[in-house]
Amino acid sequence: MLFRKRKRPGATTQGHGSGKNTTLLPEYYPIEYDMMLKGAIVNRGRTQIRQFAVMVGGSIRLVTSGDKVDRSTYEALIAAGAIHPPQMPTTADTPPENAIPENRPQGEEGV
Repeated sequence: MLFRKRKRPGATTQGHGSGKNTTLLPEYYPIEYDMMLKGAIVNRGRTQIRQFAVMVGGSIRLVTSGDKVDRSTYEALIAAGAIHPPQMPTTADTPPENAIPENRPQGEEGV
């Protein structure tokens, strides 16, 4: 106990935060075989899996389909083009309420 820090009773190791996670994003992301665009296809028993190596923070991580990865690895996979980026709904995808449908000519109304 000469060179170690003593644990004081009642002291927290969390720091100054309240300890609650206020972000709405998940901590771990599942990686499925179908969502992977790149990677080596490997036979494991009777099933096929994909493996892709990506560098995160100076270290290389091997991601296998079926694994759950942390947020930094997930963002690195998106940046490398190994998986599809998440699809966010946008207001540009929905037509305005008074828009004319594309399959009708403009002269016909109320049909």
